[in-house]
Amino acid sequence: MPEFGPITCAGCGLLCDDVLVDAADDAVRLTPDCDLGAQWFSERLLRPAGAPSATIDGKPVDVGSALTRAAELLRGARRPLLHGFEHATVEDARAAVALADRLGAVIATDDGEWAGAPAVPLRGASTATLGEIRDRARVVVIWREDPESTHPRLLERLGIGGGVERTLVVVDDSDTATAGRAEVRLGWPPGRDLEALTTLHALQRGLTVRAGELELPLSGLLKRLRAVPHVAFVYGAGLTAGAGGQRRALALHELVRALCHERHAVTLELPGAPGTRSADDVLAWQSGYGGNVDFASGHPELVTATQPLDDVDVTLLVEPGSAGAAEIALGSLAAGPGVEVWIRTAAAGVDGGGTAHRLDGVPLALQAPLPGEAPSAAAVLTRLLAEVER
Repeated sequence: MPEFGPITCAGCGLLCDDVLVDAADDAVRLTPDCDLGAQWFSERLLRPAGAPSATIDGKPVDVGSALTRAAELLRGARRPLLHGFEHATVEDARAAVALADRLGAVIATDDGEWAGAPAVPLRGASTATLGEIRDRARVVVIWREDPESTHPRLLERLGIGGGVERTLVVVDDSDTATAGRAEVRLGWPPGRDLEALTTLHALQRGLTVRAGELELPLSGLLKRLRAVPHVAFVYGAGLTAGAGGQRRALALHELVRALCHERHAVTLELPGAPGTRSADDVLAWQSGYGGNVDFASGHPELVTATQPLDDVDVTLLVEPGSAGAAEIALGSLAAGPGVEVWIRTAAAGVDGGGTAHRLDGVPLALQAPLPGEAPSAAAVLTRLLAEVER
């Protein structure tokens, strides 16, 4: 297999668009070197030959038969759910929203534990592009994330270690690769994050607080934040996942809003999967809400439940990292257990094209260096909508 590039790598939400790929000798190597990106390409370039175009109950069928069965399941559903989107494009998400609107379905971009009403749709957020943070931020606070492992070139893209006077602060009680690069490291158990954020906010407002052993390190952090004109907070599931996660996210955004009274403060959220930002943005454009949206009432409503809906009876999984358990799955990787209908789709960035949004919202084109015969998820969803309406 020849070398190709430069192309956009969708191995993580950074969507690096300067990647060269060498897939010779049954191994994939990337330039610049990135193990995460190499693994992503390996899964899609070195797939077994002769995989069926579609299956029903694990048996190969043609795509038309699979679509007919999928449409039957969706038409008979009381409470369908469309979810996944880990590797979806903007075009995939648009087609999914159209189908969810027609079905009166729930569409969810967060497949983890639902942590309650999402903070950003309710309150908004101060955000910035990678370039703005690189050029302006003099203090970067990474809150309980390890981008050296999950987004390997992020610190480089933010200008960390690039010769500009900039302080990297890491809040984490774990010994991570990112924490090892920090000039300032703060650590306490995750269960105290809400307390730390609210205490920092109170200190910013000049209120008297009794935070015990947290007061001294937080006062030191606030002194650093006040000493510069531009600061950035990088966060993700390490802060927002699980019980009370969105309350912690709200506390972070309230802190940033307070800091903005005297300086420019921004946040950068690290998505759990590269397709999540694209799907969230499409949902926001077309429904007014990002994240989990319910179309059952005939108009979009933000899902604020703290638990997944118990009455979902048919699920449609769109471009997951792996097919997982679902009645209907559309993906470039093989179907997992529990999938009644599976339809193979092109992998955007390898044998299919499309548009994706980088983790800071910047749109980038995903090329198709090795075009194949498999349709995109957007094309399959559009055909499925037509089949449902027949």
